[in-house]
Amino acid sequence: MDVRRLEPGQLLTDEVFLVAQADLGVDRRGQRYYSLILNAKGGRQIEGKVWSDNIAGEITAGSGLEVLARVDEYRGQKQLNIQRYDVLSPEKYDLSAHIRSTDIDVDAAFEEMFDWARDEFRNPYLKGLLTQFHENQSFARAFKESPAASFHHHNYRGGLIEHSLEVWRLADSIEQLFPTRLDRELMLAGAALHDIGKINSYRIVTGISEHTEAGQLLDHIFISASMVSNIWDSAVRARGPEDDREDAARTKMLLLHIILSHHGKPEWGSPVLPRTPEAILIHYCDVLSATMQKCFSSLDNAPEGATWTQKVYMMDLPRQLWVPPKARPQPDVETED
Repeated sequence: MDVRRLEPGQLLTDEVFLVAQADLGVDRRGQRYYSLILNAKGGRQIEGKVWSDNIAGEITAGSGLEVLARVDEYRGQKQLNIQRYDVLSPEKYDLSAHIRSTDIDVDAAFEEMFDWARDEFRNPYLKGLLTQFHENQSFARAFKESPAASFHHHNYRGGLIEHSLEVWRLADSIEQLFPTRLDRELMLAGAALHDIGKINSYRIVTGISEHTEAGQLLDHIFISASMVSNIWDSAVRARGPEDDREDAARTKMLLLHIILSHHGKPEWGSPVLPRTPEAILIHYCDVLSATMQKCFSSLDNAPEGATWTQKVYMMDLPRQLWVPPKARPQPDVETED
């Protein structure tokens, strides 16, 4: 079921949702009600309400919910007015079917960014560093499954590797315009590693992405830089000839600079400003990936037949986006045999 195609007044029977969020409130008359965020199959979300007369038992985040509901519209947004519901035990619904996941091939993406055994890469220190991450199965699994954010962009399972691949490919394409001015291997290592701390900063819980305690207390930029620095010091520093150690220390410093500066400004979370061409490029590729994903997500979630999206915050200002006619979801047309 595509929640974008729902029409006000439509009745849903025996539809199953995943409860992503459940808040029990009290209205002006002192009556209890549930305010819900529900994941349909495929992970698209819709709000739902259960008013006091229809509360038949506790609803908690992470539960499956089979509903009889009417589609209402409130402040321009569709929501479900749930008349009856059954809370489902885990074996009676497929949790994974209600969680949004990336559409890319995560295994191929991981190999593209982290398999530095390829002949195109020559820097022994960067090859050693990326090989350490490539061979770490727990890291690979987490990197392929982690979201990239809790709200703003790529906030779904596999969002981190999708975002990182976009930054990688954007940077690689732009580098071809300046083939003698950028250190390609340093730049690509920064693209692959700039957000790796997000594997410890975000998690998928009940179908939605949320911060971990470490993410809230330390932030992914610090965690990313720490992960890279620790691996470098424990497994990479001894690589290469003795007289290249100064070059190795400089390479580590420049790579950490890309990671620490990739948000661009202190007010955006970066402890330092980008001060190298590679760091500046990764910052802009990071912004472009995040901004375009927000753009496409807003268009994909536009109400059926709408000319404009809901307001989305990007480029420092909220705005509605124009929906091209061919991108507007069209009602199903019944044909006669």
